Amino acid sequence: MKISFKNKIGKGLFSTAYLQENNTVVLKSVDPIKECMSFGWFPESNFFPKIEHIDFELYSMKYYPKVKSLKKSLTPKHWDIYKELRKLDIGIVDNRYNYLDSWREEFKKVTNKTVKNALIEAVEACANYGSDVRFEISPRNVAVSKTGKLILLDCFFIQSKADQVRTK
Repeated sequence: MKISFKNKIGKGLFSTAYLQENNTVVLKSVDPIKECMSFGWFPESNFFPKIEHIDFELYSMKYYPKVKSLKKSLTPKHWDIYKELRKLDIGIVDNRYNYLDSWREEFKKVTNKTVKNALIEAVEACANYGSDVRFEISPRNVAVSKTGKLILLDCFFIQSKADQVRTK
């Protein structure tokens, strides 16, 4: 695969995304969750993108174009799933190393069994990198498939890694 770093399409705390000619995205990323996903530890689920490890801190995935309106782009069922996930909240947790347990319990409240199981398996996979795992869902870290399905691109992160990156 020939990689180009010319067409930057996004940048976040952990990653910079570059669109490739073959309609994929290459990510330069220090995000341990990208590594976790690329190593196959995340559950097999259509709710998560397939991420391939290319090299040290380099990953590849399918390109999902931004949509103008999530509500109009998602199927009604997946819009309802998105709205339910937006309401999830673990509140104030005294010890950030208890985030894992708090999110696991919060995900048990999700009404769609497939989504609930995928989220619980995903947060447990994230625990390979720390128990201070966080979940954040917003329009900027989700995508929509061609058939109107919700894709959770970048909803998990490790708090201690975020703190470390912010202080550099």
